Amino acid sequence: MQESRITDRGVAFSIFGLLFAAYLFTYTGYIQSSDGLAMFATVESMVRRGAIDSNQLLWMGIQQGSFGPDGDLYSRKGIGMGLLAYPLVWLALRWPGIGLVHAALLLNPLLTAWTGALIYRAGRRLGWRTSTATATALIFGLGTLAWPYTQTFFSDPVCGWGLFGALHGLLCYSQSGRKRYLIGSGSAWGIAYLARTVNLITLPIYVGALLVALYRRHGGAGRTTINRAFAASLLRYQWRPLVSFWLPIVGSGLLSLWWNYARYGSIWESGYVASETFSAPWLFGISGLLVGPARGFFWYSPILLIGIFGVRWFWQQSRWLTTTIALLSLLYLLLYGKWYMWHGGYSWGPRFLVPLVPLLVLFVGPAWDQFMRLYRWGSGGRVLVGGLLAVSIGVQLLGLLVPFGLVQDWLANRVTPLFAPQTFTQFTYSPLWRQWEFLSPQTIHLAWWRAGETGYVIDWQGLLLPITGIVISGLTLLTYGRRQQENRSNRLYSLLHIFVLAMVTLALLVNYRAQLTDQALPPAAERIAHLEKPGDAILYLRPTESQQFANVYHGRLPTFGLTPRESLLPEDAAWLAKLQRTYRRLWVVSDDGAPEKSGWEQPLRMENFLLQENRLPATKNSRLAVYGLTPIEALTEAGLGIIFGDPMSSEPVDQRNGWIRLNGYAISNDVAPGEMLLLELRWQSLRAVDQDYYVFVHLLDASGEKIDQRDGHPVQWMRPVSSWRPGEEIVDHYGMLLPPDLFPGTYQMVVGLYDPVTGQRLPVSAGPGDFAVALDPLDVQPATRNPLFLK
Repeated sequence: MQESRITDRGVAFSIFGLLFAAYLFTYTGYIQSSDGLAMFATVESMVRRGAIDSNQLLWMGIQQGSFGPDGDLYSRKGIGMGLLAYPLVWLALRWPGIGLVHAALLLNPLLTAWTGALIYRAGRRLGWRTSTATATALIFGLGTLAWPYTQTFFSDPVCGWGLFGALHGLLCYSQSGRKRYLIGSGSAWGIAYLARTVNLITLPIYVGALLVALYRRHGGAGRTTINRAFAASLLRYQWRPLVSFWLPIVGSGLLSLWWNYARYGSIWESGYVASETFSAPWLFGISGLLVGPARGFFWYSPILLIGIFGVRWFWQQSRWLTTTIALLSLLYLLLYGKWYMWHGGYSWGPRFLVPLVPLLVLFVGPAWDQFMRLYRWGSGGRVLVGGLLAVSIGVQLLGLLVPFGLVQDWLANRVTPLFAPQTFTQFTYSPLWRQWEFLSPQTIHLAWWRAGETGYVIDWQGLLLPITGIVISGLTLLTYGRRQQENRSNRLYSLLHIFVLAMVTLALLVNYRAQLTDQALPPAAERIAHLEKPGDAILYLRPTESQQFANVYHGRLPTFGLTPRESLLPEDAAWLAKLQRTYRRLWVVSDDGAPEKSGWEQPLRMENFLLQENRLPATKNSRLAVYGLTPIEALTEAGLGIIFGDPMSSEPVDQRNGWIRLNGYAISNDVAPGEMLLLELRWQSLRAVDQDYYVFVHLLDASGEKIDQRDGHPVQWMRPVSSWRPGEEIVDHYGMLLPPDLFPGTYQMVVGLYDPVTGQRLPVSAGPGDFAVALDPLDVQPATRNPLFLK
């Protein structure tokens, strides 16, 4: 018996490996939904900064989040996805060769493959043959909606894993009496609840199933009702199993209440808005979820229809298990049939019913055995089941190859309003039909398939690595299937299997980090990560590439993703003011617009200090700029009153014939290598000047060698000299990032004006032959390293 259990574990792990390798084969490497982006933004903040906001998606507004009392944006989703994805993203953050998004997208493949292994173990506990239990697990993993959802970052596969894991734990306890299974059952349910709090309504069903299991284990197996003696002794003698089950559930409940409080300031506030209600016509929602052409459950997983023939066997063998699955299915159907967005929005098939798939697939097991082994209905029965399985796999492949968003966008453009009722009732609008129209070499979105305007390229490493995993896992499964007892060769084969799967996954992630990345973003992300300091933040103005930046950025700064605009809305202006007030430096990853036309960068350039600016490769005009936000009160001020005059005149420059006066300046008090050097110049126009002269700001060392410089129109190219009005004062900001390896010592700042065409400088009133103004000497102190940001 012990050897049989060990062999069953080996088969279960082989099934896990085979399914996981198959999911790596259809891996895409990007998040397809706003729900997924919101949940990833939360775990990203948790890993980078120990925070829980989703300010990376401010450009989305309240589509997937709500604003908390502190003004930050928080996802309305549960914390469950974040807790499970945390280790994956944490490891990726510390491994520069792996993308954070790519690592997070391993979560659903891992849990779905794990669910398949649990289905096998459940089948064996129910007395199924190894071949029947294996077939059922593989049907779940490759022939139902479970497969397409491994490409996503939706929480539905997590809920399916949790709800099935909870039921599996109760099944194991009912047969073994070991309380560890109840701890596992409560923990699995708790994860499902934390992933989606609506699962709270399933708790009474699981509690009822637990009571039945306790009753059956203590002399009530042959009775149809719970006797009075058992009810009286339940708390007195059965408190240990109850505590084992309830402890993780209570813990998840307390964590959920804290999650509400941490985001929205109240344990009872979940952030959902008034429009998100259970207000759909019940009959319309239920029929749409079951048989509707757009979201009908059995259209997307027709192989589950044969489970009808397995219900009788289940009822005869395990009535409590059959009743539990039936009640859970009915509850989910009634619940989501009433939800205002019962169809799941942008998704493939009936998204909200995906958690039911592992439960309902259990009914397929005995039906499969009847048709395929016992020849129920003869050869015709086999053909029927084989046909349904082939169609089911075909439907999953259709959903895997083409992004579901293409059809949804087509529907949105063709039929108004969005999610119009007729799009769910007419076959002509069914994604199962329309998806075929979008299937082409240019629309296939598998990670190893590189589609372009002129054709496609296959990433052979991305293709062959998962195939290798599939082959190794298949051979391992065959090895265990042919041997009824565990031996040394099996154990060695299992270790090899584990090693191959780990190496395949790691190699794929490293490969995709290099192959699936936009050329523009890695240089920006790497530069920020290399130079960032405490008190910095990122203003990200490329909203359609939010996840691409998050994938390659391995730093720890907060990111504020906002919409690029030429004129800021009041809420945008409020966010900019908050950033200027809160942080010392702001890294700006811009869109392709010119900075002088950006509503975000105009005030930054006029009110703050541009330290550096670099154009991003492979873009039209995108830039990485960093601004110093230190308030002017932190600078040392000095008055000058030096006048600049006509370069063509031989007369000494004075108030009478001067053009421009430098009234004074303010400069950083304390500077060190790697820190920012800020300079404010206060010009005054004495008379109108027709020609546009450039300002130069040079940083010189003790020998007069140039260390850094800034040249251009005043106010970062936005106030040319010819636009100055007589008497007007112009405040002109300049900033420099000192090199990290700059030697401490005394340096000199020199400023002036010159003709950009001839290079001739304007003379100054400081004395004959002077064409520049030397500011007070600058003392650069040795750098101090912050232990929080050591690389």
